[in-house]
Amino acid sequence: MQVKRNHGLGGFFEGQLQDGNATVTGRVHNLPGGETALVTLQFDYRTRAEIALDELISQIVILIEDQDGNEFSTVTIDPNTINLNPNRVPLRYSATLYTPIIERGGNGYTVRIQVFGNYE
Repeated sequence: MQVKRNHGLGGFFEGQLQDGNATVTGRVHNLPGGETALVTLQFDYRTRAEIALDELISQIVILIEDQDGNEFSTVTIDPNTINLNPNRVPLRYSATLYTPIIERGGNGYTVRIQVFGNYE
């Protein structure tokens, strides 16, 4: 996700976990001072199926890249291979990462999120 440099909400995304029915939504908030961003994630699994398997989340990697595609900061969240149960409470995670300094007129930075797990 491409994030603009401004104070407040820098970006939002929503997607489906690969090989599953669960969804993940995320927000990137540029924090005051311009040096860090708060990335919040919510995993939810809603289905009308009579039988549905739990989806598993074993690792979450959040990576920030500068305008040139160079890795700037990264964090790995180890949720201890937690089950995401269908039609139950959503799971939430957050991390604060350093962001690259953007020159005036710059395009911001990129946030990449990888989720590992699912039906292991």
